[in-house]
Amino acid sequence: MTAPALPPVVMPVSEPVSMPVSMPVAAPLYPPPPYEFRAARQTWVVYESDPGPLAAYLPAGVVPDSDPAVCAAWACHYPTSTFGPYLEAYLVVRVRVGDERFWYQPVIVTDAEAPMAAGRELWGYGKKLAAITWSGRDGGGPGTEQLVMTVERPRGVRLMTLSVLPERLLGPEELVSLRTAELLPTLSHRLLPASEPGRGPVVDELVAVDVRARSHRGADGRPELWRGRGAVELGAGSAADPWHVFAPLRVLDAFTALTDFTLPLGRVVARP
Repeated sequence: MTAPALPPVVMPVSEPVSMPVSMPVAAPLYPPPPYEFRAARQTWVVYESDPGPLAAYLPAGVVPDSDPAVCAAWACHYPTSTFGPYLEAYLVVRVRVGDERFWYQPVIVTDAEAPMAAGRELWGYGKKLAAITWSGRDGGGPGTEQLVMTVERPRGVRLMTLSVLPERLLGPEELVSLRTAELLPTLSHRLLPASEPGRGPVVDELVAVDVRARSHRGADGRPELWRGRGAVELGAGSAADPWHVFAPLRVLDAFTALTDFTLPLGRVVARP
């Protein structure tokens, strides 16, 4: 007895693949901007640093706006974002470019590859992968009255230990008026090399991103903005990651906030 013929297999017609925003086409890591962040715990310590050593890590035309230089160390826990959940830490220096002032970001690390790739490719952030612990997420054990982040790269080589002890709620108008917490755009240096010998960089530009976070509010209507005591310890030295160059001379202030914000593309401030 002859077996009945099987009907031909008809494959469904697939939808056309839209071009991704990042390369390569077959393996993009992130979608188009803007990028959304919800319930972000952002904690930072503002301090003074010696402007001499750190000058070598600022692009041409970017100079500290004071002496001593004003810097800030940031610890960020992003539980929900377009890039998924991740931790991030970075340093910024308050600078001047012509008549404009910014927070320039020389070093930054994360523990997830998608925000690392997007940061490097879209804005020129110096993002690298690192081993990061965060007391607010990991439980922290004894001493959890403090918010504490540690950064190691590679594991065992400490780049930063940041701690903040929140002490009192802060009104948004007070935060805006504080010199130690100025809401300035973040500046980065986007430098893309050429793909063939004998050519200069394909892209060489200073990019500013102005992010205005919206604070969560408690049941009494007050924003989740806290001021307290903070400390920053940067490692003794790393040839690959010169965080120690931005070592603190004196701590000025410390804050922590629970916010939502949108990260857009930026604007080109200058082409060095």
